[in-house]
Amino acid sequence: MRTNLRRGLLLGLAVVLTACSEEERDAGQAAQAAPTEQSASKQPKAPAAAEIEIALDGEGLRFVNAETGSARLLAFGAERATTEGAIAAQRGEADERSSSQDCGAGLIEFTHYGDFSANFQEDRFVGWFLRDGDKQAALATMSGIGIGTTRSEMAKSVEFDIDENSTIGTEFHTGGFSGLFESQAPDARITDLWAGTNCIFR
Repeated sequence: MRTNLRRGLLLGLAVVLTACSEEERDAGQAAQAAPTEQSASKQPKAPAAAEIEIALDGEGLRFVNAETGSARLLAFGAERATTEGAIAAQRGEADERSSSQDCGAGLIEFTHYGDFSANFQEDRFVGWFLRDGDKQAALATMSGIGIGTTRSEMAKSVEFDIDENSTIGTEFHTGGFSGLFESQAPDARITDLWAGTNCIFR
């Protein structure tokens, strides 16, 4: 009888010790996991990519960091692949490509993004053109001049001359970019903007 009792006590003790060991192991695992979960929750989030906007420029296109205001110039003369890749990253892939051999400057190839076109000669970026239309791209210069800007508004921030001899409308020049007003009235809107080498029939 004592033998059986002893065996019963030993068996009970083993069960208790096993249970304690399992509880200690579980507690230890929980303690080890807790710092990992906590440190993971405290991990800094990756910064969101800065929003980049394209600004029209008399020397090419400027890519502006909307948060800091810093700008990088993609100048005329850049390779076509580089230019198209930079524009597509912000505006999406091109709608179409075309070319004309009847331009005064010779053969010009065009890559169209809605109503905005980038112009190329010999695979080099040489100009851009923005027109008013159903696919009007919301683009403007660093000073805010874009399609729809009125003549009086433009006069507040940019100096320009009207080409009195133009045969294509009320044409203006700033020394960097050029364009057309819809009329000679002070509140006339800009309908076209361009810079660099273009194919404009006069």
